[in-house]
Amino acid sequence: MTEISPAQGEEFQASEVNAWDECEPAREQRATARFTLLIRTAKLVSASGEYLCVVRDVSSDGIKVRTFHPLPSDADYTIELASGERHAVAKVWEDGDITGFRFTSAVPLDRLLAEAPEGLRRRPVRLRLALPLTLFSNGRPLNATFVDISQHGACIECPDYLAMDERIRLSSDCLPELVGRVRWRRRPLYGLIFEQTFRFDELARLTAPHQSAAPVSVQRALSAFGR
Repeated sequence: MTEISPAQGEEFQASEVNAWDECEPAREQRATARFTLLIRTAKLVSASGEYLCVVRDVSSDGIKVRTFHPLPSDADYTIELASGERHAVAKVWEDGDITGFRFTSAVPLDRLLAEAPEGLRRRPVRLRLALPLTLFSNGRPLNATFVDISQHGACIECPDYLAMDERIRLSSDCLPELVGRVRWRRRPLYGLIFEQTFRFDELARLTAPHQSAAPVSVQRALSAFGR
């Protein structure tokens, strides 16, 4: 696992073109201007789970993304940008790892192209997932569960006490072994920062087969903490 700057999704360039996507079926062509975004990280949320993606092209009525694995057959999704802004979208077409979506209602382009809308902050894209793990605290194995994860850290649920800045080791059947430190705690939830980071595409492929909704109680707790 290594950190790569394009995955941070902080920079983009925009260039206007005449059509939504010259490769999609003619009936899906758009009269609205389309802008090409270079590496804007985001996630797609559906009834089946949450999936990392990269936004490449966007207009006020549609968006094109690159994914790193097949998407579930759900028709309705929400696209969530790194800023935390969310928009409902419907899948229109799919060609390999490129998928086109239509916004269910028009979205101003300035909101889509802004690095962070007013009142929202840009942050690493987090995926919610309920994945059991074993953590080792001072040599003790403890049962815990991933609640969400990003390239740089994770939120876990653990009934046992962990100290602030404690260095712990995480082991699960689905992810490589991780080492991190406790950065915040609101028991039973703990925020960790990893010593090594995931590549964006690596995290997308590792988590996709294990997506499931977080328990309602955890969702409410995360919402209360602004996550």
